[in-house]
Amino acid sequence: MYVDPALPVVGSEDFRAPAEPQSANMLFEFRTKGNANARATQETRLIALEAVRTSGLFDDVVHGGAKAADGQLAIVIDNVPVTDNAVAKGVGTGLTMGLVGSMVTDGYLCTATWTHDGVTREATVEHALHTTIGNHGGPEGLQPVPVQQAVETVVSQLVLNALKRLEDDGAFGAP
Repeated sequence: MYVDPALPVVGSEDFRAPAEPQSANMLFEFRTKGNANARATQETRLIALEAVRTSGLFDDVVHGGAKAADGQLAIVIDNVPVTDNAVAKGVGTGLTMGLVGSMVTDGYLCTATWTHDGVTREATVEHALHTTIGNHGGPEGLQPVPVQQAVETVVSQLVLNALKRLEDDGAFGAP
């Protein structure tokens, strides 16, 4: 798998700690083509939660309403198709025993919504993962990474970039 380089890498050092940090109740869902995907939600929830905590924007982050919080942070990541006829490409690769390879691109759309004191702000970020099948090279200049590392990188980058956009929009108050 290859993580698309188009989305900027955002780390904890890119955030400004709010003057009055709030606690957040985080709700998280992973979808596939707009439909809830319970398995993927379960597998990526902790990655998203860790990214939110890494941002340093909140003094406490709870998940799913375990206790009262100052605001609600809803994060939805949707795996959307980018490559046309991905199944046909995979079948074609299989029929040639991998001699004719293919590359499939999965798109991801992350929407983060912060609601605090009756005000709601939203940010949306796009990302992509490229997967090669059979005898096919990856995108030029990119190094392949193991599946788990690719998933962790994409989910973290989506969440951190969405939070950065919310911060830049003033969602968390002035530092």
